[in-house]
Amino acid sequence: MHTPARSTRRGISLLEVMVALVILGTSLLGMGEYGRRFARGNANASLLNNALDLASARVERVKSERNYTSMDTLIATETAIAGYPKYQRVTAIVRTKNSQYDYKTVTVTVTHPAMANPVKKTTAIALF
Repeated sequence: MHTPARSTRRGISLLEVMVALVILGTSLLGMGEYGRRFARGNANASLLNNALDLASARVERVKSERNYTSMDTLIATETAIAGYPKYQRVTAIVRTKNSQYDYKTVTVTVTHPAMANPVKKTTAIALF
């Protein structure tokens, strides 16, 4: 009786190649999506950081005003801020005065077209 000789297997089958390609393709797509989200997150963080810097600088500028009554001259809407294109900064000052209190509430709002929400900084400054 003659038994058929087993042929030794050489190489890989088409099915194995296709499975490997599907796994590799899925992995690359996932890495691409991760890279896109990472870049988007960095861009948003940069916008937010700039807006916080602009708001904080303006609040500090108002707080450093020596004359309580002339502080109202700092109320402004700035659309052209040097070094910060497309940002808009609005400074609002509201005075609260009654028999017990006399203070001003300063609110600085910074917006940018690419930011979903504006950045707001608020402080109160009392008359001494």
